Parts: sequence; structure tokens; C-alpha cells
Amino acid sequence: MNKEIQIAVVGAGPAGCTAAETAANCGAEVVLIERKSEIGTPVQCGGFLPEAHELQALIPRARLPQTLQEIPERCILQRTRLQRIISPSGKAKEFPVAGRVLDRRAFDRLLAHRAARAGAQILPATRADLVDSSLWLSGRFPGSIRPKVIVGADGPSSTISRAIGNNVGEQGICLEYEMVDVDIDPDAAEMYFSARYAPGGYAWIIPLGQDIANVGIGVRRAYLGNLRLPDLLDSFVKEHPIASSKLSHGEVLAVMRGLVPAGGSPQEVQLGNMLLAGDAAGHVMATSGGGIPLAVVAGRIAGETAAGQVLGELSLHEYKLRIAREFGAELSRSVQIRKIVDMAMRSDRLMNALLAALSPEQMKSVMRAQIPAALAQFGTSLM
Repeated sequence: MNKEIQIAVVGAGPAGCTAAETAANCGAEVVLIERKSEIGTPVQCGGFLPEAHELQALIPRARLPQTLQEIPERCILQRTRLQRIISPSGKAKEFPVAGRVLDRRAFDRLLAHRAARAGAQILPATRADLVDSSLWLSGRFPGSIRPKVIVGADGPSSTISRAIGNNVGEQGICLEYEMVDVDIDPDAAEMYFSARYAPGGYAWIIPLGQDIANVGIGVRRAYLGNLRLPDLLDSFVKEHPIASSKLSHGEVLAVMRGLVPAGGSPQEVQLGNMLLAGDAAGHVMATSGGGIPLAVVAGRIAGETAAGQVLGELSLHEYKLRIAREFGAELSRSVQIRKIVDMAMRSDRLMNALLAALSPEQMKSVMRAQIPAALAQFGTSLM
């Protein structure tokens, strides 16, 4: 490939595939570049996604793409109805959340299929490096292209973000097992807080079926010290006072790793002819690490804006404003909440006190990036 192109999207995750589909449906010429040989693998995410009405309550000003509202059953491994929070002391509080646990390989492939059917050209197993105003491609489809617009959707360690001038922001590191023959509650997605088992983050059990679950931990590097993530996860599985009894007979079928942005958006999400979307733009709810909803919405906005630019209908400068309008407030508040919770993570005693102070309804509002008075007061008392 050696040609000019209207739009190049780098990264074929939920943000990139959605951007490519949207731009192609607007009539733009689109190339979607993915360094992985197989889109959707390896899986790097727990796969939990709230139902559409829950998402609309989470980001009420966002226009949800169809792919967040109507997901084929073949992409859904399990439906849940509860979210359960377990404090370091072992006390649990739960609240209703209708959720879908996705087969991420199938879901990501669905999004890629949609982009291809819309007219985007897909280039898997291909690396894109920005050189001046061109993308130099290596791998399965070598060459160079000169895009009028570049959408960087290439994950938390985005090369496009670094080209814009952003430093790599704070990240969470995650390790997860898929386990079978576990004695879990198939109706509940569980979050476990403990400085011993998940310092600076939390552990989770997300059901994939009646006796299958994703079991993982996500922490931030600053809290790890000399600890090793595999040791922490094994300790959670084997020694946690509550989780270990559920997982004691389980067998590990798969090991998954990933990075998650933890600091909100970088300073620039648009510069010149480049846009950032999804993990590359820090579009992750800092309260939970959940990134699928924001990635898909941001991908839609990026695709619309990029197509509008090349078709003479919009300016790329509108991208940041559109993001802010649809979910900027929720993203910003989620970072505020994470900073308050960070203070409680200094010790299990403080985390126990925080979780005891919040009712189940207030916990749900926190997960929706709202700041109830009890949380604000707690944060003030620690300053």
C-alpha cells in the first residue's frame, strides 16, 4: 500500500472499529489497522457491560450506538442482576445492576465485521508507525499511507497519543484467570477490596456461567512495591476468607493480562489531523476501570468528526467539545471519586469505614460517577 487515504484508524478494539464503521457509513474512505493477527484476541478485559438502560443512566447525555443497545446473544456469556461489594472485613453490600458479560472475542469481531461491511478496509497483523504526516506500515500489509485524518484507538500505550505529545499516564495493571468448576453466584458481579489482596485497586469475580468465572485483580503500579501480580492473584484465589471457598475447586483455563488507563484523559485528545479515542484517550471510568461504553461512544464521535472533516462538514476541533458534552462530566467525576477512594486505600481500616458509610444506593450512585454527600464528607475528613 502506498497511497493517500481519507481516514486511517489505528487499533481495532471497540473504539477503533466503531470509529471506522461510523466514518465509512458517512461516506468516507477508511483504513482500519490492527497490529494483532486476530482481532479480539488475546482477551484483555473482564467483559462486564451494563444493560442499555443502565448505560443511559451512567452517561445520560450520550447517544448510545446500536452496538451497546442490541448485542447478539452469541456475544453474551452470562446476564447478571446484582453488583456486590465486599469490604476488607468481609462485609458485603449489594445493589441491582442489570449486566451482560461479553465474549470479548466475539464482540470485538462483531464490531470489526460491521466496520468491514460498512466499507472500511481492514489490515490485521500490521503495525503503523507515524513518520512525519504518513503512517508507515509493516507486517502483513507493508507500505505507507498518507491519511487526511488519523484516529488513534491503539490502547493505553498509544503511539498516536505519544506522537501528539502526551506522556503515558497512570495505568492500572490487570491479571485475570478464567476458571471452571467454581462455586459462585451466577447472578452477581463481585468486587473485593483489600490492601492485602489488591493494593490500590480491587479483585473481582465475574460469572461466565453457572460454574465458570473471570477471576482477576487490577492494581496500580505505585501500590505494588516489590509484590508480584501473579502472587497477589494466587493469594486471592487460595487464601481470601470469602473468595477462596468459592474458588477452591476451580481450575484455570486461561490467563489474561492487560493495562487500563487510570488517570482520565490526557492533556490533548486532538491535535492537527489526529484524534484519540478509547483507552488511548483515557476514556475509562476510573471508578471501575470499565472502558467499553465510553470507548464505543467515543469511537462513534471520532468517526463522525473525522468523516465530517474530510467531507467538509465539520472541524476536528469540535471533537473535544463533543466528547465533553456527551460524557465529559461523568469521566471527570469518576477521576475525582478515584482520588477520594485512593485516600481510603491507605489501609483496610479506612476502606472498611468508607464502605460502611455508604448505603447500597449510594454505592450504586458512586459506580455511576456521582458523588453522594457521604463520600464527599469522607474525603474531606481525610484531607
